[in-house]
Amino acid sequence: MRPSRLLHFNTERGWRGGEVQTLLLSRGLMKRGHQCLVVAPPASSLATKAREAGVPVEPVASRGEFDLAAAVALARLRRRFRPDLIHYHTSHAITLGTLSSVASARIPAVASRRVSFSLSRNPLATWKYTHRVDRIIAVSEGIRNLLTSAGIPRERIAVIHSAIDLDRFQHLRDRQEARRSLGYAPQDFVVGCVGHLAEHKGHSVLVEAAGLLSVQHGSLKYLLVGRGEREQMLRRQIQALGLESVFQLMGFSEDVAGILPALDLFVFPSLSGEGSPAVLKEAMACGLPVVASEISGVEEVIHHGREGLLVPPGDASALSAAILRFASDRSLGIQCGRLGREAVRRFGVDQLIDRTESLYGDLLEDRLV
Repeated sequence: MRPSRLLHFNTERGWRGGEVQTLLLSRGLMKRGHQCLVVAPPASSLATKAREAGVPVEPVASRGEFDLAAAVALARLRRRFRPDLIHYHTSHAITLGTLSSVASARIPAVASRRVSFSLSRNPLATWKYTHRVDRIIAVSEGIRNLLTSAGIPRERIAVIHSAIDLDRFQHLRDRQEARRSLGYAPQDFVVGCVGHLAEHKGHSVLVEAAGLLSVQHGSLKYLLVGRGEREQMLRRQIQALGLESVFQLMGFSEDVAGILPALDLFVFPSLSGEGSPAVLKEAMACGLPVVASEISGVEEVIHHGREGLLVPPGDASALSAAILRFASDRSLGIQCGRLGREAVRRFGVDQLIDRTESLYGDLLEDRLV
């Protein structure tokens, strides 16, 4: 692919998986000679981190996906930057970008879809992903299937799994040091979960499973990393079950790579809405065995009986049994962790850049024909 001018548009203010992917992609493409510009809300985490990484940033504030002032600002920016291609990294970015295209030149457009919520009952959402969007990147086969069931032609959808920076996990923090810093004893079996504390993430199922295990395995400890709207509800649930002494809610942390080595098992109890969770890959890169919900996208990352165990979503009894199996058989955890470290190599940043660059190149070549 010839060097191109690429505009990446992300409307999120926080720092979650989609923003990590936007930065990894834009930074990687710049290293290959492309000129990238990240458009993000002023003072957003992505804007700050992109600047720190040497990626050019232009701030565009929006009050929603139908903010005409934001669309006009984006149109002006497009005329000034003159991108060869625009990549929308959020749903709201698609709407604003489509509105801006009315007042600026029509260029190839790519949209990423990272969540496995259905579009079939939302005609507006389906329109967004088809009107003036040339290709959709689905981060899992499950998401591609949901998009096609909503009427989007399959040939317009490419599956490119989200990536992690494997270099961050080449030299891991010392396990005992990591455990001491979090207050865990050598004999503790530490179960960890990292993610936004939202209802669909299933943390309450993990707390329920911990309650079932409390009388069977006294050395089990639980670490929840993240913040969110369900935090107080989870604290009340933990207190009601008398689990305050075994649960630690440490809040949000950007140093996931420094926390994961302290764990014996990583648990991902999500109920729905996942795409290709990067945090699962980060746990695998640390050599951790995984217990995860068997939902769309997750089973494309974790294979039952290899890198970990899959359980039905929302089933606290099945989750507790899987946790107990690893707590009772340390050799199983070591084996799954080793296989996970081998398997996670297919989710490196290079594969993300290679496949995305190839998709961009096809679109730009078609434009020249």
